Amino acid sequence: MFENTHEAMIDSDTWERVQELRKNKRRPTRTGKTNMFSGIVRCADCGEKLYYCTSKNFEARQDHFVCSTSRLKGKDVCPTHFIRAVVLEQGVLAHMRLVISCVANHEEHFKAAMGAKQKAEAKKELTAKRRQAIQAERRIEELDRLFKRSYEDNANEKLSDSRFQMLSDDYEQEQEELREKLLRLNEEINKQEEQAENIDRFIGKVKKYLDLDELTLAVLNDMVKAVYVHAPDKSSGHREQQIDISYDLVGILPASLLYDLHNGETA
Repeated sequence: MFENTHEAMIDSDTWERVQELRKNKRRPTRTGKTNMFSGIVRCADCGEKLYYCTSKNFEARQDHFVCSTSRLKGKDVCPTHFIRAVVLEQGVLAHMRLVISCVANHEEHFKAAMGAKQKAEAKKELTAKRRQAIQAERRIEELDRLFKRSYEDNANEKLSDSRFQMLSDDYEQEQEELREKLLRLNEEINKQEEQAENIDRFIGKVKKYLDLDELTLAVLNDMVKAVYVHAPDKSSGHREQQIDISYDLVGILPASLLYDLHNGETA
């Protein structure tokens, strides 16, 4: 296989996003209904998907999502996370419109703030991963030397055949595990180093929806990777519920950043 020899029919971002979406199958309920959020809405506590449930009287406003862990294993394992589908849709649409407004009106400030956020978050993690990668490379080299030494000892009859075989099997297994770990670390390092480019690509996505009035499956799939629903808070006497939206390419956007941009506090 020879890559990049001709122009791609589908850009790499779209291809990768489609592969992710294929993993999130939207299964219909017993009534045959599906919801655009099925497969991407998750419990903020346990991380598991929320089930889509339809009302018995077929009233769309009562369709809702509920935590699968709570439903299957009980509230003691995970508190019930319940949200009506219409409330979820309204909340996500309002947040997306806020993000679009912030990017449209303060693009450079948004880009600068997001770059600083991701740099601060990624710096420590990136350093740790690079250190782990170096350690893995050194250990692989050390195992090569140990294998050669044990081979020479076996050839010189200083090491029995059974002992040599046991050591060589252990060395090979450890090397294989280290190579897999090294490959995974290098992929993660490369992905983190691409974050600045991801911000520009996210802004490009946002600009396609400057006049967004209605949330559709296509828009949701293009913009959002996951939605995390928290347990409701009734301590104030009113039911309040936090929803975190993880956007494609940039993740969860800080509320403080959006608030400052929306209110013109960009200095």
